[in-house]
Amino acid sequence: EGNQPAWQVLALTVDDISTGGEREIPLKDGSMLALGYAPTRHRVKFTAKTALPSIAAMRLELLTDPNLPAGGPGRSINGTGALTEFDVEAAPPDAPEKFTKVKITRATADINLPETALDAKFNDNSGKRRVFGPVAYATDGKDETAWGIDAGPGLRNQSRKAVFTFEKPIAQGSVLNIYLKQNHGGANSDDNESNNLGRIRISVTGAGD
Repeated sequence: EGNQPAWQVLALTVDDISTGGEREIPLKDGSMLALGYAPTRHRVKFTAKTALPSIAAMRLELLTDPNLPAGGPGRSINGTGALTEFDVEAAPPDAPEKFTKVKITRATADINLPETALDAKFNDNSGKRRVFGPVAYATDGKDETAWGIDAGPGLRNQSRKAVFTFEKPIAQGSVLNIYLKQNHGGANSDDNESNNLGRIRISVTGAGD
């Protein structure tokens, strides 16, 4: 922890239509807690602004919470979750509607599991081989791969974090759209086949390394 740069927590606004019926509840520490209906496939959109002179990287924290199954940090029946894809768009202050995708050149995390096939309970009837594994899977543009945190009993229910470094810093005052695609659930939300993230917090830093 001692080698970490200063992080600024983003105040997130959620696009309600993007949640697939899930409720995103803002908490005092700047995190968002997913409650209520748990869709098995959705791409939630958060919007934020920051006053930092420039943004070189973004941190995604997955946080435990007593309101989540087994304490989380995910919404699956055993408290895990999977992030299919992490995307960021930015619009400059002088053209706040003109968004362009931000290129992520590096992704690191405090847990990088080997490629593992999804449990049968997350079968989505697509016939495709779907896997979770290292955090690089959240930036590879593939819907069949995801960053996963299920390290097995005794290890799965703890907070985790990932850091995404951008090719070019984002300018001060930019509007940010952050997308968390979560498509690694099963076919039926009503049968607890969600594999969603439960409680997240997003921060930014100007430090390039």
